[in-house]
Amino acid sequence: MTPHRQTDVGTQSLALSPRELECLIWVCRGKSSGDIGSILGLSPRTVDSYLEKVAAKLRVRTRIEAVAVAVRAGLIEPD
Repeated sequence: MTPHRQTDVGTQSLALSPRELECLIWVCRGKSSGDIGSILGLSPRTVDSYLEKVAAKLRVRTRIEAVAVAVRAGLIEPD
């Protein structure tokens, strides 16, 4: 896995860390922060922190918006 996955959305270049992508993929699969934390061995608050960083990078407010933007940008694929 590469250290960061990058793509361009409009004029903005996005780089998500592997852990941010991993958390976002699990959100796409319908998992809660608690579920994701259990799967990845993290606290739910740490998962939320990663997802907050993703939302900021994608310039959205919610995790669902982040999933939608990431799918459209080709960062993740829906299951």
